[in-house]
Amino acid sequence: MLEAHFPKRIVYGQGSIRFLETLDAERVYLLVDEVFHQHNAALFADLDALFAARGSRTMLQFGEGHEPTLDFAKQISGRLRAFAPDLILAIGGGSILDTAKVLEVFYEHPDITDQALYDRFHLPPIRRKAKLVAVPTTSGSGSEVTPFSVMYVASGNPSIPSIKRGIADYQFIPDHVILDPAFTLTMPLGVTAATGLDAFVHAMEAFVSVKPKNLFGDHFALEGMRRVHRFLPLVLKQPDNLDYRSQMQIAATMGGLALANRSSGGSHAVGKQLATLCPLAHGLSVSIMLPDVIRANAVVRAPEYAEIARYLGSEATDEQAAIADLIGMIDGLLTAARCPRTLADLRLDKQTLVDHADLLAQNSLADAAMKGNPRVLSHDEVKQMFLNLA
Repeated sequence: MLEAHFPKRIVYGQGSIRFLETLDAERVYLLVDEVFHQHNAALFADLDALFAARGSRTMLQFGEGHEPTLDFAKQISGRLRAFAPDLILAIGGGSILDTAKVLEVFYEHPDITDQALYDRFHLPPIRRKAKLVAVPTTSGSGSEVTPFSVMYVASGNPSIPSIKRGIADYQFIPDHVILDPAFTLTMPLGVTAATGLDAFVHAMEAFVSVKPKNLFGDHFALEGMRRVHRFLPLVLKQPDNLDYRSQMQIAATMGGLALANRSSGGSHAVGKQLATLCPLAHGLSVSIMLPDVIRANAVVRAPEYAEIARYLGSEATDEQAAIADLIGMIDGLLTAARCPRTLADLRLDKQTLVDHADLLAQNSLADAAMKGNPRVLSHDEVKQMFLNLA
């Protein structure tokens, strides 16, 4: 038996934020990216007026300002419980949306252990006290439609004190998603590029996942990749173009839908570990290794990679030629997004990489995302992917 998982509603297009007027809520908890809030006073003034008109009380909570940590979610959960909202409104990038999902768990189960939280797809019931509405301000994480929250957690290893860990449950999928391009206009070009690449990787990894083919996700994967390939270079040239911004929002959500109905894979598992060695946006970290991961997985997924290449415009009839075209297209996309490709680009010392290569490979293979990779990669294969950066 196959399943497909979606939010209750996705509204999109200019002015779609007005959808909030249709929701009954007495107490609204807003989890918001602080920098976004500072640069979008008019948007929040409109929201304040909207909630005031409906007689809703609000509480504003800012996120961490960087990649989310489990410690921060625990730290702020007490205020959430004290306010007791019936609507949680998450406005921000993947970090904000992922934090909101875990906050819901602590809202209803304040004493839950880390071990129980990490038990994938076996969380106790949530979403009984508050609805969750996601308003993404970036176009890439897809978190607005996925059952995943990725957070930094303590590793127990002093050499690399914290690692990214995926927490998963289908209950995490928000009730409602609002894709209003006005909420992405102040996104810096670097963030636009990194999150756009993240959307592309989500869609690709979902399409070749070890999990069974899913008709309700795979078509989103192909179309999501096509839109990123077409519109990311355009939005980087014309960042104020609302149509391009809207297209990237749709692409990112399609990538998230694909991911929600299959899984991520090796690029995520490996890329997340690279980010523990140097400051690196998530979308960049998971994209750097993508060509190497494609080459490794093509042994078992050549037809799928060839299908992607042709959907993106390759006219090659031979599978290997189509895969070569695909890697060329990805190289072009990474170049357009100014994605770092070497240790020099990353400003990472070669000896540091060499010293940590075995541990990075070990952590990559242990990462939950690796379970979705279409073939089992060896320690030496993954280690070599890191060393290829030198």
